[in-house]
Amino acid sequence: MEPNIRKALSAPFPADAVKNRRGNFGKPINYVDGAAIIARLNDCFENNWNFTIVEHHVLTTGEVLVLGRLGAFGVVKEAFGRGMPAISRETGEVLSEADAYKAAATDALKKCATMLGVAAYLYSDDVPEQPEEKPKATKPANDARDRLTQKQLQAIWSMARGLKLDAEAVRKRSVEMYGVQPENLTKNDASAFISMLGEEIDRSKRRAA
Repeated sequence: MEPNIRKALSAPFPADAVKNRRGNFGKPINYVDGAAIIARLNDCFENNWNFTIVEHHVLTTGEVLVLGRLGAFGVVKEAFGRGMPAISRETGEVLSEADAYKAAATDALKKCATMLGVAAYLYSDDVPEQPEEKPKATKPANDARDRLTQKQLQAIWSMARGLKLDAEAVRKRSVEMYGVQPENLTKNDASAFISMLGEEIDRSKRRAA
């Protein structure tokens, strides 16, 4: 790949395109969304790139796992992405698995693009943090209808085991980040916790590779 294309791919994004959310132990994480990634790929490759889903799986937790493949100018990158289905606040039932597939595909695309240098600088430890958005205070889910589902709780413990985290460590994280034990998380907070653990698993796999 030509040096000018590599340079364009890895160029920093405008400040207003960089978003912020909480990661491990409440640490703010900078990122750009899928639309910005696609726009960067279109600009650099003049729309001459392709992305396909090589395989997909639905885990027992309801989480969708896909293997995506990004190709451009003879260069091919593959990465896994994950997504959780939309869940009804009232009943805890799955509303749409399509949302999980879409999220997993976007996640895989972003990770493939990162291998080409797109937004890779945001994941460096020495990158200055963007101003953090103040999170809304999280209260214990007193309303059972708003409490996390059994599948979400199972996913948290399953992913924690994969990271070799004991119960005490998981509970400590939950309390530090959301103010409640895992069993009392809201559905939204549980989804955020699952995403955080998933990213930690991905980083662990990349380090081991």
